[in-house]
Amino acid sequence: MADSVSPPGSWAEHHEDAKVEEHQIAKDARNKGADVFEFDPNATPQQKAEQVKKAIPAGLNLPSLSSLKPAAPIVTTDIGTNGTNGTNGALKASNGVNGGNGSVAPTPTSAVAPKDPAMVNGFPKAGDGEWSRVGWEPRFGSLNDALGLDDAAQNHQTFVEANLDDKFFGDWYHNAGIILFTSLATWFLTLIGGGIGWIMIIMACCATYYRTSMMRVRRNVRDDLNREFAKQRLDTDVESLEWINSFTVKFWPIYQPVLAATIVNTVDQVLAGATPGFIDSLKLTTFTLGTKPPRIEHVKTYPKTDDDTVEMDWKFSFTPNDTADLTSRQLKNKVNPKIVLEVRVGKGIASKGIPIIVEDMAFTGLMKFKVKLQIAFPHIEKVDVCFIDPPTFDYALKPLGGETFGIDIGFLPGLSGFIQDQIHTNLRPMFYAPNVFTVEVAKMLGGAPIDTAIGVLAVTIHHAHGLKNPDKFSGTPDPYAVCSINNRVEVARTKIIKENTNPRWNETKYIIITNFNDPLTLGIFDFNEIRKDRELGTATFPLDALTESPEQENVSIPVMSNGKARGQVSCDLRFFPILEGRILEDGTQEPVPESNTGILRWTVSQAKELDSSKSLVGQLSPYACQLLNRKLIHKTKIIKRTNDPIWEDAHEMLITDRKGSDLEIVIKDDRDLAADPELGRYAIKLDEMLEMTKKGTNWFNLSGVKSGRVKLSAEWKPVTIKGVAGTGGYQTPIGIMRLHFLNGRNLRNLEALGKSDAYVRVLLSGVEKGRTVTFENDLNPDWDEVLYVPVHSTREKLHLEVMDQEKMGKDRSLGFVDIEAGDYVKEGDNGLYMEHSEKVNQERALKDGKGSEKGKLSFTVAFYPCLNIADPEEEEEDKKIQEEIDMEKKKALEEAQALKGDNPDPIAIENAKEKDLIEENTITATSPTGSNEDSKAIPKVRLTPEELVKYDSGLLIFKIIEGQLAHKDCYVEVLMDDMLYPAYATTKIKAKNIKIDEIGDAFVRELEFSKVTIRLREHGKDIDDESDDVLAKLQGNTLETLKQCLNNPTVLSLKDKNGDISKIKISLKYIPVLMRLDPSESINNMGTVRVDILDAANLPSADRNGKSDPFCVFELDDKEVHKTKVQKKTLHPAWNEVFETKVVSRTAANFVVEVFDWDLGSKADFLCKGRIDLTDLEPFIPKVVVLKLTGKKGEEGKFGEIRLRILFRADYVVRSRQGSSTFHGTFATPGKIVTGVAGAPLKVGGFAAGGITKGASFLKKNTFGRVKKDSNDGEEEVVMMEEPVVRPSTNGGVSLSAASGVVEGKVTPPSTAGQDDGRTPRRSALSPPSTGVSSGSPHSRSRSVSSTLSAPGAAPGAEPGVATVRIVSATGFPTSANVRLRFKTAGNNKELHKSKSVKKSTGELFWDEEFKFQCTADQQFKVCAEDDHLIRADEELGEGLFVVDDTGSGGDTVVSVGQGKVTLRTSFKSADMVSNASPKNSRRGLLKK
Repeated sequence: MADSVSPPGSWAEHHEDAKVEEHQIAKDARNKGADVFEFDPNATPQQKAEQVKKAIPAGLNLPSLSSLKPAAPIVTTDIGTNGTNGTNGALKASNGVNGGNGSVAPTPTSAVAPKDPAMVNGFPKAGDGEWSRVGWEPRFGSLNDALGLDDAAQNHQTFVEANLDDKFFGDWYHNAGIILFTSLATWFLTLIGGGIGWIMIIMACCATYYRTSMMRVRRNVRDDLNREFAKQRLDTDVESLEWINSFTVKFWPIYQPVLAATIVNTVDQVLAGATPGFIDSLKLTTFTLGTKPPRIEHVKTYPKTDDDTVEMDWKFSFTPNDTADLTSRQLKNKVNPKIVLEVRVGKGIASKGIPIIVEDMAFTGLMKFKVKLQIAFPHIEKVDVCFIDPPTFDYALKPLGGETFGIDIGFLPGLSGFIQDQIHTNLRPMFYAPNVFTVEVAKMLGGAPIDTAIGVLAVTIHHAHGLKNPDKFSGTPDPYAVCSINNRVEVARTKIIKENTNPRWNETKYIIITNFNDPLTLGIFDFNEIRKDRELGTATFPLDALTESPEQENVSIPVMSNGKARGQVSCDLRFFPILEGRILEDGTQEPVPESNTGILRWTVSQAKELDSSKSLVGQLSPYACQLLNRKLIHKTKIIKRTNDPIWEDAHEMLITDRKGSDLEIVIKDDRDLAADPELGRYAIKLDEMLEMTKKGTNWFNLSGVKSGRVKLSAEWKPVTIKGVAGTGGYQTPIGIMRLHFLNGRNLRNLEALGKSDAYVRVLLSGVEKGRTVTFENDLNPDWDEVLYVPVHSTREKLHLEVMDQEKMGKDRSLGFVDIEAGDYVKEGDNGLYMEHSEKVNQERALKDGKGSEKGKLSFTVAFYPCLNIADPEEEEEDKKIQEEIDMEKKKALEEAQALKGDNPDPIAIENAKEKDLIEENTITATSPTGSNEDSKAIPKVRLTPEELVKYDSGLLIFKIIEGQLAHKDCYVEVLMDDMLYPAYATTKIKAKNIKIDEIGDAFVRELEFSKVTIRLREHGKDIDDESDDVLAKLQGNTLETLKQCLNNPTVLSLKDKNGDISKIKISLKYIPVLMRLDPSESINNMGTVRVDILDAANLPSADRNGKSDPFCVFELDDKEVHKTKVQKKTLHPAWNEVFETKVVSRTAANFVVEVFDWDLGSKADFLCKGRIDLTDLEPFIPKVVVLKLTGKKGEEGKFGEIRLRILFRADYVVRSRQGSSTFHGTFATPGKIVTGVAGAPLKVGGFAAGGITKGASFLKKNTFGRVKKDSNDGEEEVVMMEEPVVRPSTNGGVSLSAASGVVEGKVTPPSTAGQDDGRTPRRSALSPPSTGVSSGSPHSRSRSVSSTLSAPGAAPGAEPGVATVRIVSATGFPTSANVRLRFKTAGNNKELHKSKSVKKSTGELFWDEEFKFQCTADQQFKVCAEDDHLIRADEELGEGLFVVDDTGSGGDTVVSVGQGKVTLRTSFKSADMVSNASPKNSRRGLLKK
């Protein structure tokens, strides 16, 4: 060993020799012209750099090293800034070297400009909108169409063909025309004496044209023939693919071993989970497909398909025993296909493996491939595969004896055919035409599971008809229906109907759909208690029909059995797709919208480090149980003999209450006979599970065991399902979004004739939550409407979409705007949501989804949070769950006590000890790290019902439980206050007696004054047309209804016009909203305004006689609402007319009166105008207003005054459609003419106060006083009548009583009208009205034509009903008169009632008579008083006009009749109120009687 060690001096000698050799090499290199440097090993880097610099020529300018070297990438690292690695140091030294050379210009160190991702090498990046560099944009169809090329050849063109457009040659008439032109030109040249030269020129030109045209004709014919022949060959012929087969022969030896190894590794894991209990294990020991590869015999292509579809038929064959095409060398090395499956029987060491051999497999089949293309990568959306005919296959099966003594059992009679039939039976539903197997290529490459859900199918099975039992001796069947997809796993089952061939189920089942290729199968079975249930038949529905129409109603599907009809089943099908984020213009996808209902894909991947002490042999056979809300929903496969099982099992389920769902995983060890012990469990809230998955946390520690963890993941797909049974489908909102839609400008016009009918709708998670009224024929609508939408999360998005309403077909979108709830919903430090009441006017451009913008939408947004109140029902449910947990814990303790007896099981004792820990983990989710994060729980406010209703604004939640209706095929709708469209509508109700179980909500602005309406609307009618489609309705006060139905299921009765009663059971809840209502939305800002047009004075004169023929036109928001009659030849007219109109907003109303002078045969002349201020009016209190009139442009002067009496009654004004094909409307509904404050007519000839001292010049004598002289300059004394005094009644109405003395009305200061807008008075408003007056007093109340309209655009007509008139008393008549009263209609003097004759010496007369008659609410009546004489004719004492009081106040009406006064008590009930027997009290609940 010592000899092998070199002496100490030998290393130095070798080192010196190496240096000499290095020096010699460097010297040789320098001699050859190379720059070689030799450095002192002990020299510093700076000294080496100086040595290099000296060798650089002085005149050579070299660039800086920083410009030659690429910039070093910036790497994020945890190394401190005070240390520098070798690379950075070297770079610094190099920079120092360059900096020291005076001949090199220093390069400034500047940051490299970031590269523009849209530019590549100075050119726009190809693709992503720039397709000019690659030829054409991706598209479907012919390439020639994309490039604008013609199929004709471009070469060998003649001069004519190159310069003449194609439309001028190539057809038969072109050839005929050129021949005719040649003949005429030759004749003309001969006629004028032209020579042969000219004729030759004409012939050459025409011949060139003719040749070009004929070439075009022949080429077109040839191309058409070739194309047709080619298409026919493609349709009939097939083509071989020998080039692929040749490639496969060489590629198969490389690929087959890899493919076989992959199959062996995969199948072993599958077999481990599918092993029966009596077998120890299954293992694939050998798998090879042989040396002969599969072949593609031929391919047939179908050219006549859509541009985005490729369809082909491929014939495959795999025949390894066919050796005709093999060489002798291939035969010598040939390996046959072989599969060996080892079945190990027994347990543990006492087990034996038995091989089962399958060899010599052969296969032949014809498959159809249909490829669906798409524009986006990977450009193939999906591939549908199926066998056109059942394939043929062969094999040799040796179950016993192995390779040496094994016998092929296929030779046994009938066995081979039986096995093939079983294979065909299993493959037919998946692969055999018309069934197809779909490969979602785009989803696979995108990472999405292939079997993922695409939506939910709601199947409502109504009934079956004419079911027949194939066994004639089995009697009447007891049918039930089983739902499945393609007759595979059962997913739902109906109840059993005893002994009925026409069963009625009326049940709705919800099925998760993964694709539309598989059909829905409804199996009808006959229930038997002892033997197996017999299948009566199968009804099949193709799901692909739902792609065109997602809702299929009244579908009758035949029940088939062995090709024979066995009855029919009737059902409804509704498909609800999953909600996905919309693709934005930049290609990014929006987040998935929030929803409390959806599909949960819960995946149990694997478990590790399971507690092996639970098993006696140290190896477990674990499986996992998935629980939802403590109920078992799925069980994974069993993995034999492993403590680290891998399941990769995903289960999808429909969740209707995401917020209240609890998930739990329980892992157990499979024991064949004994009970399966638990290996651990983990429980967590669904929302927390989704949040963990989003963060990437998938491993969770099991509780109740020493060790073990499980890998879980969850995926949420929101689905909006309308009509889900149960209360879990409703998620309590966190607040209310207030959306004030102001207007739209320059909207898109989609109409060929006219303009779009625009309205705005609000979508939340794809569901419409509210909409405005429609403005017809208007591209610049002014909606000015407020909608309230509940929101449930800061991640929600509100979709504001402007729509064009269509009478036929679906409404079309005009553009949309998206609003993020998180921009307005903010959470405070205390965990409560804060109010966002700043209403900023936003004007956003409307997008159409294709990137273009057209039109703008103006709106404001505000947010108001809900009060976090405790729900008694939820607390009761939580209490029940806690009681169940306590009972289970008690039971577990009792079992543990019992196990302490003889021979206790140690595993059972261990489980019993850890039961408490397991149950605690079931209720409270454990974090993966083993510690729970402290979170502040938001305290809930507990309110009594009395305290709850003190909140004015809130959210009314109603649960419609069930109904016993008088109609079917209808909807139950809930409307609030003044809204035209329902706040909620149920799904279509198919039966009269049905369980509905649907939950909705509606916003209440003012609970004290709010009204709620429940109605039944007929299916298929327009929601705007309320005349025919409303079958029955019930309206009441929301507050009273809430008190009766709060957390109390209550039955409401609705009566239709035929007297049929429909009953609906509902329950209500109320969640207060912390907001202060805007005054413009209060009920005090809207309602009915009644205007008594009394008289005017000092009007300007417009005629030659110094007088005028004045009449008034009242306009509300530039729309005419009333026009009075003409008073002839007076400057002091007394109209004594009255009208009513609906006012949507008093604060925003522009209420104007204009006075005109009527002229015969010419346009009326403008006299003056005045603006009426409605903001100072007190509800239900009449006010006398004196308006000082102004000129047309608002100038003041001697324009006179007008006296009005105005009464405002606060009430909700129901919205209506705006405009028509030629004009716009308002929110008002048809109004009616009414009488004075409580029905008393007002005949006023002068003012009590206010400065008007002149009465009507033509007044002679009336009940108000006596005119002294008829002169414009003369004074006249006016004695005011006793005015009725209005007092609020206890029921919210208005009552009247006569006051003694004179009551002075409230007089407002004259309002100065603004400048006139220059609007020319419409001819319809200024056309000469009727000048006739009714008989009797010239000041009697008259009714104009326009007084029947309560608002512009409203249709005329009044509400019919029954009037009740009670004659109370009369005063002021002569004491000697025997007074009798007659009541007549004002129009045709039809007598309605004649009272008895009464005579009193005191002059106070009393009747106490009552009569009823049918009329309309705006109809006018006369009361005539006469002195009844027995012998001579009766003497007329006077007459007066009145209308029936429809306000419900119950007050008295005083009517002036001649010199006396008659006191009446009138009331009016509409036809609906009469049919429903509604109480007189205007404020009532839905149940109050």
